Amino acid sequence: MTSDDERLNLVQRLAEKQSVKDERSLSERAADKLANSAAAATTPVPPLQPDTTTGTTVSAPELTEAQSPTNPKPAKTEQQEKGKFSEIDLMRLQRAGFISPNTPQTRLAEEFRTIKRPLLLKAFGAEESRIKNGNVLLVTSARPGEGKTFTSLNLAMSIAAERDLHVLLIDADVYKHQLCSTLGIPNNHGLVDLLLDDTVDLSDVMVRTNIRNLTVLPSGDRHPSATELLASHRMADFMRDIAARYPDRMIIIDAPPILASSEPGVLALLVGQIVMVVESDKTDRNIIDQSLDQISSCQNINFVLNKSTNAFGANQSNTYTYYDEYHQ
Repeated sequence: MTSDDERLNLVQRLAEKQSVKDERSLSERAADKLANSAAAATTPVPPLQPDTTTGTTVSAPELTEAQSPTNPKPAKTEQQEKGKFSEIDLMRLQRAGFISPNTPQTRLAEEFRTIKRPLLLKAFGAEESRIKNGNVLLVTSARPGEGKTFTSLNLAMSIAAERDLHVLLIDADVYKHQLCSTLGIPNNHGLVDLLLDDTVDLSDVMVRTNIRNLTVLPSGDRHPSATELLASHRMADFMRDIAARYPDRMIIIDAPPILASSEPGVLALLVGQIVMVVESDKTDRNIIDQSLDQISSCQNINFVLNKSTNAFGANQSNTYTYYDEYHQ
């Protein structure tokens, strides 16, 4: 039998040992809590399941089963860490008449395959067929409502379907920013912020999407000096940089209508190709000539005839059946 004194000493030793253990555990927990609090202040929390009926923008991709909270996520690249992510509702786009990766065999998809080939040839074809800045494409129209944004987005979707190409789709219509509205992408930061603030990097404002090989740069908030910003040296430097930095990237700029804004004339100086959307039976030759005068600094202007009567005699409101080229 153990004496009372021995039992007391044993209890005291156990209490002292437990006290040291608890104290160490408490300090460890406090340190961990402090570290976690600091991390929470700088690291975005993974988003909830996005609502695909509206195209919810989140700060990081969804967690997959292999990246659940119990399994560590793989290290992100610097671009992924900074950039934003938006889940685009593909079914919503499809119902609105746009090309969707889920329906690659529609007639509209085939028409845009026809439209994109000459453009890609000048951007990425053999050396004798390439043109300067051929991978920078401006899409516009003479007047509002002719289908320039519809063309920009469908062309971007079609080119993004290429196995070896990426697309940066830029919403340069700082007045309406219809492109972002169509995609369900917030427009609070974008091109305007990039041009106003030298500390803003492209990766801070561009939005990655769930469409393979497609990234979007929103226009940003309206600015009273939008034309001057687009004509600035920073804009010219930015366009030269993104055109040369990524040899496998097609840059598509959705610009305002030519006769409603001076921006297309400014942007024409920075691009290698222009697609001008013309509404069938609505846009007359005089309007086209006036528009061409505004964008004449670009030597490669292509026309897409929209809302024309197709070969089968049916009138399709969003069918593009004609492609031509204009040289100065």
